[in-house]
Amino acid sequence: MSNLAPRAVLRSGLTTYQAQQAVIVLLAMGLDAQASNQPPHGWEVSVPEEHAAHGDALLREKEPERPAPPVARTLPEGVWAGPSAYVVAALALLCIGVHVYVHGGAGPSPRSQMIDAGAVVPYLVSDGQWWRLLSAVFLHFDVRHLVSNMSALAILGPPLALELGLSRFVMTFVLTGIAGNVASQLLNASAAVKAGASGGICGILGALAGAALPYATGSYEQRRPAWQTLGALAALFGMMVGFSPGRDHYAHVGGLLAGVVLGRWLRPAHTRILARAQQPPPVQ
Repeated sequence: MSNLAPRAVLRSGLTTYQAQQAVIVLLAMGLDAQASNQPPHGWEVSVPEEHAAHGDALLREKEPERPAPPVARTLPEGVWAGPSAYVVAALALLCIGVHVYVHGGAGPSPRSQMIDAGAVVPYLVSDGQWWRLLSAVFLHFDVRHLVSNMSALAILGPPLALELGLSRFVMTFVLTGIAGNVASQLLNASAAVKAGASGGICGILGALAGAALPYATGSYEQRRPAWQTLGALAALFGMMVGFSPGRDHYAHVGGLLAGVVLGRWLRPAHTRILARAQQPPPVQ
């Protein structure tokens, strides 16, 4: 009699194993469950219509939570004309103001002047002048050095500021700049005078990659966009800072790696805050 009664399909498109497991669950709870193969669409599991709601609830209890599909991430319009752009402009103006104050002109300044202003000198840092690891982030040797770094900041900064939030962006720029100088101090403690925002710029680049990594989960198709982002940013890193002799690549790579870590850590926290803020109010 039960086979002739109207039946409701609870699941379809299943593999043989999935259909077997579903039928076992339903039969164990006393429901008349049947599995039938529907080529090429796979197996389907059905129960009598009057038991459909109960059977569906039982299967839902046993099914693992399905990961949310990857969210298409696009930058909203006005990313270079809103608050994210303003905070980047403020950082750039700070670096420009420091440059004008220290140099007083377009030409390069003597190394002694840069040292007095707070550039990194390894032996002075080793003697306890740790503040130079921070002050050197905002110093540049000449206008060319300043313009190249500020141009990169203007391109890369607003998207990251929008992604992380303004305060987290500033923190990322400063901390990765310091991290780059620390890496250079530990691995390249030569007598050279070192300064520039390039460690922080590379940190922003790394943070953009790190912010993409929370999406690198699940199947290969879900992971591939994030790793493509990493590859593209690594290529951009090479084009920006180059690999010619005389560049402080320890500071660049140190800032880049620190940025990946910070971007990976800060992005999920910011996502949770936004998710809570965007939840609709409860219906009264």
